[in-house]
Amino acid sequence: MSSSPPDPSTAPPTARFRETALASGLVQPGQVEAAEREVRLVLDEAAAEPGVWDQAVADKLVAQGLLTKFQAREMLAGRCRFRLGQYTVLDELGRGGMGQVFRAEHAMMGREVALKVLPRAKSTPEYEAAFQREIRVLARLDHEHLVRALDAGHDAKVYYLVTELVPGLDLRRQVLKYGPLDELEAASVITQAAQGLAYAHEQGLVHRDVKPGNLLVTQDGRVKVLDLGLAGSMLDAESKGTGRVVGTMDYMAPEQIRSPDTVGPAADVYGLGCTLYFALTGQVPFPGGTRKEKAQRQLTESPTPLAQLAPHINAELRLVVEGMMKKSPAERIGTAQEVVQRLRPWTPRSAVPMPRTPVSAGERRPAAVARPLPPPLPAVAPWRGESSAVDSISGPSGQAGAGTVVGGWPTVVEPHGNDFKSLAGFANGRGASPAGRRAAGSMPALVATAGSRRRRMAWARAMAIAAAAGVVVGWGLAINGEPLAGLSPWAVGWLAFFILGGVQAAALAAGGTRR
Repeated sequence: MSSSPPDPSTAPPTARFRETALASGLVQPGQVEAAEREVRLVLDEAAAEPGVWDQAVADKLVAQGLLTKFQAREMLAGRCRFRLGQYTVLDELGRGGMGQVFRAEHAMMGREVALKVLPRAKSTPEYEAAFQREIRVLARLDHEHLVRALDAGHDAKVYYLVTELVPGLDLRRQVLKYGPLDELEAASVITQAAQGLAYAHEQGLVHRDVKPGNLLVTQDGRVKVLDLGLAGSMLDAESKGTGRVVGTMDYMAPEQIRSPDTVGPAADVYGLGCTLYFALTGQVPFPGGTRKEKAQRQLTESPTPLAQLAPHINAELRLVVEGMMKKSPAERIGTAQEVVQRLRPWTPRSAVPMPRTPVSAGERRPAAVARPLPPPLPAVAPWRGESSAVDSISGPSGQAGAGTVVGGWPTVVEPHGNDFKSLAGFANGRGASPAGRRAAGSMPALVATAGSRRRRMAWARAMAIAAAAGVVVGWGLAINGEPLAGLSPWAVGWLAFFILGGVQAAALAAGGTRR
């Protein structure tokens, strides 16, 4: 008897799924038989159609947790290979120009990873070289906002790349399913992506395909840039010279369309600007049309203004988006790091959780209320020769940041409605509001007022002491009944009051002159 597995085409119809499942190595004969016994309780095997029976057994194995839905579906289609090296394929995550991506599990460690595979149909020398270059590119990178490579290999004539598995959605699906982002959400996502791209640029790499589909966003708002398969090295001639326009036309920089072999980091900034445009509006800069028509519009036209599509967006944020999408690299925001700086006024300290309330087709989440930037602090005139220079990085409107030294005084900005005051403004009588200025006055006036108050209190104490002395002296003479120089006790008391009061007044006057 032959020890080789039977040919599914000649095996009994009800054995086809069984043989494929057993050939996969993912289930044992006893597990398949147990599933079949349970199915027989509700389905007559002899009377059932072969496909119905196979589906029922597959569904039972999935319900028991022995197979995933993806594995069962592939087995029903007659495919039985689910292992590459030490990894077992669990599910398909997506397909792209450079291959398929699967969710997989390491056989020994039990850790789930993303497994990118170059299909045999694309295993041409050109594709294999590009895939191997991607593996080497990712091996050089280690940044919190770039998908990290963990392993790579070649098994059964198939190249594969193993990366960390990021739970979440890509930004494109996030926006299409849950609606456009508000200012804080968009700034947080794009800032994190820009930080990852800035790191890649420092390593001499240009992504060349920055788009929403290549930004993975977790539910808690953390972002990872993925798919560096098209990344070209600014130093490596191997990644140049093809002359092919690669990338996604909706997000492609004009210079990349004209000269794909000579693009620099500014092309990634353009793609990131188009991505920010999409995140805020829910549509690409140039919707509709063929790839050629999109290319022409990228070269010559301006997209629909953000003010028209999303009027609630802050005007200064709109300027940042426009600066990222300038047609000329020389006029564009030049680096990813500069993007981070320009978005800082809208970027929170930590990641912003993503909305997870679905919206129906054509519906959007309620527009976020624009978060106005604080007005710039007024100029502060120097007091007693102090400099009025602002020694800090100004905000988007030129306002001084917290902790700024203005006119020799530390700035402490306290919002109250539209009134922003600082110690410097208070010291100079130049708060942001007329009411504040009237209440504060100038610092010399405040000092003078405080000084006069102290002098009045000193005079009051001196007079009280003199009066007490006069009463005591007069009262003592009245009790003894002995007049002094023919004066009555009350006259002597008044004389003591005037003498002591005069001495103290002279002392206070002399002290004020010295000060």
